[in-house]
Amino acid sequence: MLFSNPDYPVFLIAVFFLYAVARMSGGWGKWARVALMVLLGDLVFVLVAKDPDLLWDPLGNVLYRLAANAYGEHALAWSSELVLHWLVGLGVLGAAIAAGMRTGDWLGSERGQRWVARGMVVAVAATGLTVWIAWERDSIAETSAAIAGYGHLLVLAVLGIGVGAAQIDRHRTLGRVIILFVASSLFYQAWALERPGPYKYLLALLLGTIVLDYYLAIWIENARSHATRKALVVVSLCSNLGILFYFKYAFFAHVAAHPLLLPAGISFHTFQSLSYTIDVYRKQLRATRSPIQFATFVLFFPQLVAGPIVRAQELLPQLADLPVLRLEQATVGIYRIVVGLFKKIALADTLGLAIVDRVFEKPGHFTTLEVLAGVYAWAFQIYLDFSAYSDIAIGSAQVLGFDLPENFRTPYRSANLQEFWRRWHISLSTWLRDYLYVTLGGSRGAEWRTYVNLSLTMLLGGLWHGANWTFVVWGGLHGFGLAITRFFQRAVAKNRRAAGKMMLACAGLAAGGVAALELANWTDTWNMLAFGWMTLTPLWAVATAWLSHAEMTPVVPPRPNPERVLWFRVAACTVACGVLPALYRGGPALWASLVVAAWLLSLAGELEESRPPLLAIGRRVLAMVLTFHYVCLAWIFFRAQTFDGALAVLRQLASYSPGHANVTPLVQAALLIGLAAHFWADGTFRWLRDRFCAQPPIIQGLALAGAAMILRELSHPKLVKFIYFEF
Repeated sequence: MLFSNPDYPVFLIAVFFLYAVARMSGGWGKWARVALMVLLGDLVFVLVAKDPDLLWDPLGNVLYRLAANAYGEHALAWSSELVLHWLVGLGVLGAAIAAGMRTGDWLGSERGQRWVARGMVVAVAATGLTVWIAWERDSIAETSAAIAGYGHLLVLAVLGIGVGAAQIDRHRTLGRVIILFVASSLFYQAWALERPGPYKYLLALLLGTIVLDYYLAIWIENARSHATRKALVVVSLCSNLGILFYFKYAFFAHVAAHPLLLPAGISFHTFQSLSYTIDVYRKQLRATRSPIQFATFVLFFPQLVAGPIVRAQELLPQLADLPVLRLEQATVGIYRIVVGLFKKIALADTLGLAIVDRVFEKPGHFTTLEVLAGVYAWAFQIYLDFSAYSDIAIGSAQVLGFDLPENFRTPYRSANLQEFWRRWHISLSTWLRDYLYVTLGGSRGAEWRTYVNLSLTMLLGGLWHGANWTFVVWGGLHGFGLAITRFFQRAVAKNRRAAGKMMLACAGLAAGGVAALELANWTDTWNMLAFGWMTLTPLWAVATAWLSHAEMTPVVPPRPNPERVLWFRVAACTVACGVLPALYRGGPALWASLVVAAWLLSLAGELEESRPPLLAIGRRVLAMVLTFHYVCLAWIFFRAQTFDGALAVLRQLASYSPGHANVTPLVQAALLIGLAAHFWADGTFRWLRDRFCAQPPIIQGLALAGAAMILRELSHPKLVKFIYFEF
């Protein structure tokens, strides 16, 4: 179950109403609410299992089989075996609901939670033993089929306890957390069920690491000696990183004979769980005594597969004291989900299918301009794709009342590489900073150590993305670029007059490097590229360091004209609405003019409101252009499958071959709209979002229906996976 799956909106709606109904209590409709919650839970299960015949409770079994029969997918066959299933299912469900209502106090106590943790250990161990025996007997397929037939009974047992606990006021928080735990587990299991052999049981492996870190955190907190605490946190590091290494790098390190299937989101939930034990070790966080809360924190379905990486300090308090569902927050969440879907479906997928995949597969078949367009398209595709996932994740959490951290802030607006990493994949960059860079020594000690630590952090960050040396080069380009940028930033901060001298010196170094490249007879292409990078990067670094020091605050406080600002924003949004009809009926000149006009009007409103100095704007724009192209150079290595593939792209860029036939109007439109959307004025975006949230529900519904129709028209027959789902 991924966000790109057509079933996800139904899944989110079912979970939302299941979670929302669990907030209600008392009144004559208590058992009607229980029945509704069971039906919603059945719907979530059916979306995962794809077979209503697997349902054991009679209410859901009959209703969903009738619904499936309406489409001719399932015949309504009645048998004594089916009736027996209903009786067993009713018994399990009734016993679970009764247990949730009557034992909620004990279950929510520290003693009860210890027994829950022990039960999870037993369940994980039993699953592991079963899979091992089936693997040894070569009967994994038969065993999986047999277990699948009883899967809904387990769901009924756990969900029933949550439903029952939610009926009692003092147990309601526990019941709602259990409901989120079940939904999140099914969300992950939906992906695992489609895998072959033992990969179907990856949820058990994930639960095993969760239980281990749960116990380790408690032991770390209770340990009296520092040596014991350190040994325990090392166990956590080795267990989590060991699993990550095995699946991602075993084949790369020749440990495994064949490439292993990468579990969905393994890097993200590994880092998330690790941050918890490390924070407990650093005494920045108390270890939770609730395995249900901790498991829900790691498995929380909106951000489970591809982030953002949420710290325990951010989400565990929200699970301990569940936030109130607020209509305004849910509306903002829905708006954000729609924005994310537009980024993914209309722009990222279009760029990937129309030019990026083709250019990076066979760059020699394209001209210089086409390859350059492919590189630019890849830069925007990966941003739009990944930020789309983050938007949908954060929006889904907002619908449920939870706040997740921001993960992207228009990174290509950055004026230097340091600012880029404050805007790009923020949850990963801050994780690397707090748990790797600081551990290596950070900026403590000698100044040269700071640059070494920066470089090592980014090299390891590159390797985190995958077992390929191209990722190491990508990390090296960013790491060394950050180190050089940091050096010149410090130098300029100490003596701004020295910036000119340094720039002249770096310009001389760059000129000498270019002359050497022209005169020398290089036989090794990679040495030539490395030499060129070493001689040109200092000039780039000092230029961006100097340019980004531009002061954007006006000398005289602005006195904006509110009516003029509003006019610009209304005009920008009105013109933008005409882009889609122009794409269908008009030529490139028309839709391109509308895109540019809408973008300029949004910027005009922003400038009217803030009025920064024009010289500062010019300096910052130039710095942004320089930073963007350095990032694009690194993106070539990130996207290329091999060194030879990256070299082929670079060679084609340097060939200066004419022609642009493959830069079709579709590619041009996606690039131009993506560029305009990325640099769309923040104030206008917030104004548009606030206007949507302020409308009556009927207007919001019509707007969402229109957005759904537009997205359907813009979608592609081929389903394109989210890029960061692979990491």
